[in-house]
Amino acid sequence: MKPTVALLFALALLFCGAPRAEPITVVTEPWPPYVFLQDGQLRGVDYEVSQHILQDLGYQPDWRVMPWKRAQHDVLAGQADAILDITVNAERQNQYHFPTEPLSNSESVLFYRTSDPFPYSTLDDLRGLRIGVSAGYSYGNPAFNQAEHLTREPCPSIESCLLMLQRGRVDMTVINRQVGLYTLSLLGLEGIAYHPQPLSSGPLYLAFARRPDLADLALRFGEALKTYKQTAGYQQILRAYGL
Repeated sequence: MKPTVALLFALALLFCGAPRAEPITVVTEPWPPYVFLQDGQLRGVDYEVSQHILQDLGYQPDWRVMPWKRAQHDVLAGQADAILDITVNAERQNQYHFPTEPLSNSESVLFYRTSDPFPYSTLDDLRGLRIGVSAGYSYGNPAFNQAEHLTREPCPSIESCLLMLQRGRVDMTVINRQVGLYTLSLLGLEGIAYHPQPLSSGPLYLAFARRPDLADLALRFGEALKTYKQTAGYQQILRAYGL
């Protein structure tokens, strides 16, 4: 066999024998420092961890960034396979497969203008106030979600929530503490602070569409994530984002 033919034959065997990565579509919204776009590239601690584990499990993620309500719709409508950084509640347990291990923890706090420092220690302190909330979000505080003595003003993004607050269109806004501080820095907004007492807190997951073929992947992802959290590589990712 001629050398060139032998080389081509060997390469053919190599590529035929190599396992092909299974495509998987993952949707999310910009939520720095957990996931965000920088110079056209996705970055973020939960993005990097999820990307690493999915690739290790033999999948090639196709990431799509969009508003949160649309992201949920696309998974439930069968147009996407997974959604990044979603909290769990009773309704969602029937809509998604959740891994046993969360990616991170969300602590939602109330941001306010320092020129109008409304107090907050209990929900009753919010009586008559307009509170900005992200459209489609489920906050882990049922009493807040159902409270009738305040007005929840939906906004399409974290940026718009903070801009509405700055312009006085809402009195306070509920945002994950890390996300709010990171976004304030990106937008260069000043005169905004937050109450340290959390309104709600809970784990964040990479949740999978509730299909039989993804139930096993959710289980394997959770197991792999738990193992990966014990590695130096995981700690390096956290340090890169100041977490």
